[in-house]
This record gives sequence, structure tokens and C-alpha cells, in this order.
Amino acid sequence: MCILFATDHPRGAYSRELAKRKAIAGAAPAFLYRFDWETPEGGGHMRSPHTIEIPFVFNNIKIAGPLISKMPEAYALAEKVSAAWVAFARTGSPNTPGAASLPKWPAYSAMSRDTMLFNNESRVEQDPDHGPRLVMEQALKLS
Repeated sequence: MCILFATDHPRGAYSRELAKRKAIAGAAPAFLYRFDWETPEGGGHMRSPHTIEIPFVFNNIKIAGPLISKMPEAYALAEKVSAAWVAFARTGSPNTPGAASLPKWPAYSAMSRDTMLFNNESRVEQDPDHGPRLVMEQALKLS
């Protein structure tokens, strides 16, 4: 349980809760993601640390770190991630057309909990953290 709190609290648990509340409010869609791409920096021990997605969102992999900047797959993922952020800023939806786009990204709902999992092969999964989510909701009294 301590490991779960150290890795999921507050970012994961509260992000899911905010997305759920926004979806229930119904004023505008919410889109949830988890960045699963693992950095080789630090000998690979960091895996996918908080804020690792920022160079991908702004498509500036060249300055992301000496190991990341040498990875062609990082550039390919950055193209997709940054295109999704631009589309969301322009239209309110992160979905982008074209061969290099991500899978269709449905809006988050309390029922399906569709979440984009960013990685070299990105995908949408329903409630990807089901078990840990239930534990965290109970521990944080969110449900």
C-alpha cells in the first residue's frame, strides 16, 4: 500500500477524480491520459517520472536529455502527443486526423473511464488502474 501511495498519490488519484467530476458536470468533455513511456535517463530506473511528458507535449525532444534526444521513437511519439495537445487547444478534442495520429481518444466518463496510455504504441484503455483506483478512492474517501 505504501508503494501505491508513493506512485499514485496525488497525481494519479486526483487526476482521475478531477476527470470524473468534470465528466459528471457535463459542461465540456474531459480527456484523461497516463504517460507510460519510460525514459532511459538515470539508467532507466526512473521509468516514467512526473513531468516526463512535457518535452513531448511541446515537441522539443532535442533538449529533453542526452539519451532521449538520440531516440527516433521519442521524436515520433512527440509528434503525436504535441498534435493531440494542439488539436485540444483548437477544438476541445485531442483527436487528430492522419496516418501519424493516435487511436481515437474518447472523452472520459465515470462509467467507461477511457484513458489514453501514451507510449511508443499508444492505446486507449478503459479504467487501466482499476484495482489501485479502488484502493485509492477508499483510502482518500473519494467514492
